[in-house]
Amino acid sequence: MTTPSRATAAAAPVSGPDRIDVLDVIRGVAVFGILLMNIVPLSGALMFNLEGDPSALPGARFDRSAEFLLEFVAHAKFYSLFSLLFGVGFAMFLERADARGAGGVRLFRRRLTGLLLIGLIHTTFIWFGDILNVYALLGFFLIPFRRASHRTLLIAGTALCASPIVIYGAALLVRLALGGSAATPPAAEGGLPPFLVDAIRAFGGGSYLDVVKGNVIFTLAGWIRRIVTMFLPRMLGMFLFGVWAHRVGVFRDADRHHGLLTRVCVWSLVFGAPASALGAWMGDQGVQFVPDLRGFLWTILMCVGSAGLCFFYASALTLLYQRPPWRTRLRVLAPVGSTALSNYLLQSVFAIVIFYGIGFDLYGRVSLVIAVVIGCAIYAVQIVLSTFWVRRAAYGPVEWLWRQFTYGRRFPLWRPTAETLLV
Repeated sequence: MTTPSRATAAAAPVSGPDRIDVLDVIRGVAVFGILLMNIVPLSGALMFNLEGDPSALPGARFDRSAEFLLEFVAHAKFYSLFSLLFGVGFAMFLERADARGAGGVRLFRRRLTGLLLIGLIHTTFIWFGDILNVYALLGFFLIPFRRASHRTLLIAGTALCASPIVIYGAALLVRLALGGSAATPPAAEGGLPPFLVDAIRAFGGGSYLDVVKGNVIFTLAGWIRRIVTMFLPRMLGMFLFGVWAHRVGVFRDADRHHGLLTRVCVWSLVFGAPASALGAWMGDQGVQFVPDLRGFLWTILMCVGSAGLCFFYASALTLLYQRPPWRTRLRVLAPVGSTALSNYLLQSVFAIVIFYGIGFDLYGRVSLVIAVVIGCAIYAVQIVLSTFWVRRAAYGPVEWLWRQFTYGRRFPLWRPTAETLLV
């Protein structure tokens, strides 16, 4: 048997003993949280009721409470958590490549290009709410920070996460300086523009071609919303926090950082939970083309709440994972996390088959509560499928394709069996 060259060994994905188990658990939780938020637009719940009176739908009387809880515990928190993990992955990727002499930046650019292609396929042909293309494009902005100091990473991460507050506050001051009022301007009449209404109707009863057209329209609208709500700098800020966390070994050596993790867990909950709860009570005030005082307060609450609960989830799960009883319980989620990309895409496939007109045609015909129950059932199925898969395969199916694109060579998908090891 020949020994792989140094370059070949370097140009290989992280697997086996190189993986940090707690990160897979956190990813597994993040996959569930993202599904809880995505199930709302995927099902059409609270968005477009095709049955007339939404209050007549089964479970609808609990929708207000369910909407509040989703806004409180999930909205923007799990995308922030995935962004934090994306930064960790970036740091791990470059660290491993640089240690073995491979061109880490070149490989990382290929990795981002592959992720962008996957995201574009997802957002066009499956579901418009894709986040992968956003991660891929923002990931290029991480490269200039690859040799930044710990201090620079923390300062830049904090500044980026807080930038919506500064920008929105500055816009409000300009409005006041020009003689405007800080009061909330009158709401625009007319609701959604007709072309968006038509696109939504396509999801509920159109052909697959109509769905694709609607996906393209809503993908463009989604980018406009992300820019207006200043979503992008907050994501990049979380990337940088993830790079810092890996650099100092927060997840790799959690026992040594127990004190830091405990402080982060406590203080992020103290500040994040009240801010998130109040923001959820206020409702979504993010898209305000004319800045007002209420929108400014909501922006502060959104930034503090999303970052705070993101850090709380990450630190609390890491601390719990250090305790043997909890480690056993949490490990059931690790297979979902180790195949997070495949599971993220599979969620969309399951949901459009269940809800869209090209499937079982439940779009806009279920309450939010029922949609969440369906989402939980989808995740339960994913736990079973992922556990079955990782026992037999080295990577998730999409992860496997992505890695081959990144490194430009084939990797075996299936784990060797006892019979093949004896040959």
